[in-house]
Amino acid sequence: MARVFFTAACFFISMMVASGQQPTDSLFNSQTPLDIGIKISIRELQNSKRDTTWTGNILYYRLQKQDYDSIKVELKGRGNFRLNNCYFPPLGIKIEKKQAKGTVFEGNKKLKLVLPCNHQQGSNDLVLLEWLCYKLYEEISPYTFKTRLVNLNVTELKGKKDKNFQLKGILIEDLEKTAKRYSAQSQEKARVSPAVLQDTNALRFYLFQLLISNTDWSELTQHNARLISLSPQKYIMMPYDFDMSGVVDAPYAMVSAIDNEKLPVNNVRQRYYRGFCRSPEITEFVRREFIAKKDKLLSLPDLLKGQLSDKGIKEVKEYLESFFEILEKDNLFSYHVLDKCRAFY
Repeated sequence: MARVFFTAACFFISMMVASGQQPTDSLFNSQTPLDIGIKISIRELQNSKRDTTWTGNILYYRLQKQDYDSIKVELKGRGNFRLNNCYFPPLGIKIEKKQAKGTVFEGNKKLKLVLPCNHQQGSNDLVLLEWLCYKLYEEISPYTFKTRLVNLNVTELKGKKDKNFQLKGILIEDLEKTAKRYSAQSQEKARVSPAVLQDTNALRFYLFQLLISNTDWSELTQHNARLISLSPQKYIMMPYDFDMSGVVDAPYAMVSAIDNEKLPVNNVRQRYYRGFCRSPEITEFVRREFIAKKDKLLSLPDLLKGQLSDKGIKEVKEYLESFFEILEKDNLFSYHVLDKCRAFY
């Protein structure tokens, strides 16, 4: 009887995969913020970035206000700018399969955890706005990382002077798992010409960066972007890490320098298009895609009601709406996009 059940289960899963469906991922299929807790030494995590050491730890979590449960994990500091300039380092989380089995983390071997840069007032709001950028891109492209907000209870271990912080965070799906969802291959170390990127998705990527006013990315070096290949000739870029964008407008945000040359804008709230040129037909097609999604994109800040102030939600909506003024007016679209796009070398 058990063998029959096992065979039926395997058949069911194989049919889901064949039809393009994936088994349920309870971690990311829910958009309710997950309550988690960790006890960490900030200094140890900052030092871990400089070697390959993962530090054993316990991750506490609870579902629907139940009692906390726990799972063994390994943690590692990650990132560059935030690790060197922020109080809280972004974290990599590694979970053994046997530990994750039967928990909300099942099916996730690795995760990224984005934390606020600092613990000053308003820092949690910046995390909420960064999460909003991920949700915006979910409406723009079919190829995205899955994310989930967390309410994070952090105990910083400092000898006899432990500190406690209540933070917002973002759990981000690992690249390998993302690629598997799309029956693709991850290309984390690949360096490809922008010319080989799938054309419509590349334009969605570029216009999204203009929407949130982000210049802190590079396709060539995969800086704040990751590459997957659906076939040897079909490469897809997926963005992440938006704290330098105008939508988030972090106090430490700065305009990127490209090849050591500063871009001609004074602050991150000023939009500047860094995308490569595509044919007029494809450019107009994607432009119309964005305009058709205007109402949906402008409604997404409402996801933050009850977490972000009404004033904050109103301000981000107004900022997003100013992007659509560029798209909807031919003269502005020509000036901000067509005249700024970079030619392939």
